[in-house]
Amino acid sequence: MSIHAEIIQAVVSGLNTALITQIDPTDPALAGVVTTGPLQGNPDPDVARISVTVHENDPDAVYGSPSGSGGSWNDVIEETECGGGITWRRRFTVKARCLLVNTAEDLSATRSIASTLRHRIESALLGMSFSAVSDAQTGEYVSRGIFGDALSGEMVQAGGPPDAYDYHIKVKFEVFTSRRL
Repeated sequence: MSIHAEIIQAVVSGLNTALITQIDPTDPALAGVVTTGPLQGNPDPDVARISVTVHENDPDAVYGSPSGSGGSWNDVIEETECGGGITWRRRFTVKARCLLVNTAEDLSATRSIASTLRHRIESALLGMSFSAVSDAQTGEYVSRGIFGDALSGEMVQAGGPPDAYDYHIKVKFEVFTSRRL
């Protein structure tokens, strides 16, 4: 398995523990699913009103073109890496959605749920150990876990009243990988 797949698998496992297994089943910020890549309708949002997905790089970025819609090249330019060096920064994104349309929480409660989820994701990522993550074929391993200074997140309220609140959360992070010589 590639180093990217190994890292993603470790993150999914760690987030599953931090967002589902260790959370009280009655907690309103309990995630319904933590998985790799886009949900593509499985499970249904009614089943997983809070979903968390883990991606290599940023799945929303258009690589090789200006960032944003028609923005200038002087804005942020997203980079993608292909590896192969002795030491490399690997980029990943955790996306979460709080689709709180059928539970009728008010604005204050939905903001609290979404903020709690974002906090739990960021805290879990910063606390993860990658000491056992490696690619046996290439000898590549995670030599430094998640950089605190490279951790960045955003949260957007996409839905509104009276009871259809929808929040999108994105947290980007990086790890260092090295290759045994």
